[in-house]
Amino acid sequence: MPLGSEPELCPAGTWWDAIRAPEHVGRRAVELIEEQGLPVGSVVLDDGGREPRMYFLTPVGTAERWEEQGTVALGPSCHVLVPSAKRTSGPGLHWHRLPTGPRAVISPDGLHRALIKARREREGPH
Repeated sequence: MPLGSEPELCPAGTWWDAIRAPEHVGRRAVELIEEQGLPVGSVVLDDGGREPRMYFLTPVGTAERWEEQGTVALGPSCHVLVPSAKRTSGPGLHWHRLPTGPRAVISPDGLHRALIKARREREGPH
């Protein structure tokens, strides 16, 4: 995964797929994953717009089978703007969790469970 000195538009489906979630749900999901003692993996936070978002990097292939309300799966034919390695705090595009290795991704099952619980806590059941 490229981690240069500038942000880079990276194709999903090459090194990872990505799951995009609203920031308020994503932050709670990170907390829930950490409370279980599980690795969070690599997470990009873009808090610079009207709708702040988090991008959870997942194994390639996750997007084709992903289904969760309020999230968007990004796989082949999609791109994600990845911040430089130095951008580990905001405002704007930065790493919420910096990659610890070239394939530092989160377990799709653990992420799915955490996002469901986080969404229900924050927004109520739908």
